[in-house]
Amino acid sequence: MSYKFKIIILIITCLSYIGLHPGMAQPTKESLILAWENVQKSDPQILVFNKIAKNRYKFKTEHFPFNGELKVLNINIDDRWSDYEYGTIMGVIEIELLDLPEDFLKKHSYSYSIWSQNNMLYFDKKSETWMSTKEYYAQNQKTYNLNPFTSIFKYLPFDITSIIFIVIIVIIIFYLSRIQKKNEKYINNAQDMTKKSLELVHKSLALGEETNKILREIAELLKEKKI
Repeated sequence: MSYKFKIIILIITCLSYIGLHPGMAQPTKESLILAWENVQKSDPQILVFNKIAKNRYKFKTEHFPFNGELKVLNINIDDRWSDYEYGTIMGVIEIELLDLPEDFLKKHSYSYSIWSQNNMLYFDKKSETWMSTKEYYAQNQKTYNLNPFTSIFKYLPFDITSIIFIVIIVIIIFYLSRIQKKNEKYINNAQDMTKKSLELVHKSLALGEETNKILREIAELLKEKKI
């Protein structure tokens, strides 16, 4: 197998590894709404959260004074960055609290904004589950504290395993290239030595022919003198 053919095989293997790298399970609206319901139920300041119909819930909370009905208006999955290995996928549940007083948001804007974070979830690609906003930021902070340098790789289009694999392939190609250059140098030196040896042989043959010619001439002269 030639050196160039080996390089082509390595490059194809590298590209195939990246292209065929197994993907994650895709998040769905069904999994998002179930995760959102669990977030609401796990909030200690939410006293009542019961589903009474499709996209409608009985809702009572201590975050702000409300005891009534919550309606889900829309379920959004923002996966614009999903093509990147560490791209964030966010799920947003758009809701409406029915029969709110007109001045509700004016009086309780801050407490409402705190609770509204329960309506934004983030998809964790490793566990393939939805995380609450609090869990998401806690995980990011933990990762950064463990190794701030590794967090840089979150913004790369490939994961760290793919990068290491590519680096190894590059090292192997570089190593094979050096071996090939040494072999070419050895072959060139051998060819030069062979060429010089052939030149010496040709010179020796030419010298032998010249010597034989001189000897023949001497023999002819001696022969003539005897006569």
